[in-house]
Amino acid sequence: MIGSILTTVALSSFQNAQASIAARGAKTMYATLHQRARSRAIEMGQTVVLTVDTNGDSAYIVAGGTNRDVGRFRQQLNVDLRASTAVFRLCMTPRGYADPNCPGLPGTSPISAATTLEFWLNADSSTVIILPMGQLVGM
Repeated sequence: MIGSILTTVALSSFQNAQASIAARGAKTMYATLHQRARSRAIEMGQTVVLTVDTNGDSAYIVAGGTNRDVGRFRQQLNVDLRASTAVFRLCMTPRGYADPNCPGLPGTSPISAATTLEFWLNADSSTVIILPMGQLVGM
């Protein structure tokens, strides 16, 4: 009886640790996509768009009219994305910052104020704040 109670407690702690690690991993995955978009814009000398779709639990980079990199948080890490805006974009310029006045893509809006992006798995979460010029706070 005592052994089964201890096993249950250990399993619960292990599952909580896994959820916490997955949420932090998703945050790191987003930061990597964010940095790739910025680097690609500087390298190519043209604006690169990073779109975040919380409904689809994904983020993707569009450069030169084609999707370059896609992060599917639900499929890859079993993590949900949450933000106040369901679909938003960052237009990374060749100068290395986001242009809050970039031309619109259907169904998206540029970030005009600090936006909180949350990565959730069960009761665990990790958060990053994205500022209008593209800076990440909380990394």
